[in-house]
Amino acid sequence: MFPTTMTGPWTCTHAWLSMNVQTDPRQVAGDKFVFNLPDYENVNHVVVFMLGTVPFPAGMGGAVYFSFPDPVAGQVWQLLGFITNDKPSAIFKISQMV
Repeated sequence: MFPTTMTGPWTCTHAWLSMNVQTDPRQVAGDKFVFNLPDYENVNHVVVFMLGTVPFPAGMGGAVYFSFPDPVAGQVWQLLGFITNDKPSAIFKISQMV
């Protein structure tokens, strides 16, 4: 799952050729959105990108996190990186995080 601080149209996909681009995040707070990644244990990389229709406010960007359940620690959140108007996409490796 990916909560972010992005406020404009954006999307996410992962590096499986059979996986469609997801454009339907669930908003969990005013400035946070979550994508559900089914079978995340078998995903190597995730791509997050802005659609280009609504930019971030000047000087702002969006943090991208990966969350997974841990039997000992509970829900674990790991910062992957960020996207901005100047860097509107990023590829993140998640395969060895779980």
